[in-house]
Amino acid sequence: MDRAILFGLFDFVNFHICKRLLNKGIEVEGIHLEETDNSPFLEEKRLEVGRNANLLERSLFQWKSVKEKVTNNTSLIISIYDLFMSKKEEILEDGTVTKPMIQYLEGNKDKVNIVFILPIQMLTSTFRGKEIEKFLSLIKGFGKNTQFIYLPSIYGPWQMPAFLFQKVLVSKYKEISTTNDEREWTLDALFIDDAIESIEELIETGKSGSYILESGKKNHWVRCAECLNISENHAMKNSDESLLLKPDIVTITVKKITPLKTSIQQQIEHVRRLYANRL
Repeated sequence: MDRAILFGLFDFVNFHICKRLLNKGIEVEGIHLEETDNSPFLEEKRLEVGRNANLLERSLFQWKSVKEKVTNNTSLIISIYDLFMSKKEEILEDGTVTKPMIQYLEGNKDKVNIVFILPIQMLTSTFRGKEIEKFLSLIKGFGKNTQFIYLPSIYGPWQMPAFLFQKVLVSKYKEISTTNDEREWTLDALFIDDAIESIEELIETGKSGSYILESGKKNHWVRCAECLNISENHAMKNSDESLLLKPDIVTITVKKITPLKTSIQQQIEHVRRLYANRL
């Protein structure tokens, strides 16, 4: 891969993918979905990636009006995981968003690889997400190769407010509810850097397929929660959930598991830097 197009540039997982690719010298075109790229810390994120010549930011309107030459090593990365956890998946029913994607893929179907980053909840019998399923049926089949990468809970710097870890940490600086969100997966967790390393390796293969990333550690979400003094009762929500795995879905244990004290401390320090200065 020598070029990537990211929809929702500053969303949690996508932002870390962007940083990883830029560090590898890969050209990244970040497409703003105005409904999702409205973080109060937008400028802090821009400073984090810096003035990188390989990063091009565009609004959806700008992107669909520009006709560029596409190489055979281009990946179109769509993090539905971020939309799902922020409860903004309805954007996938907006024709002004989906139409440019489809037109782009129709014109480059033999050149572009599609990568869907998805919540692992989609593989359960209780999942209800008609917007996501309809969008996937519209898009899949257009790309040269298509990858579906399913993620459990992801934590680390820039974790979304929907996650319990972030809520607990932010509650030290502002008054917010620290109840567990119904969408959070509590049967496994991955530190963002460890997850992104495996995601990048999968994308680089360019091979079509469906993959689940896992820690390989029993009760890993609970262990993470314990580092933040979060009660184990919060982990009971998914205890009866089971994954409906098709034979073609490959489970991949991430190669690296950053020690919990190190990974959790990174998120603690990041939240402190963001919020302590705003008191």
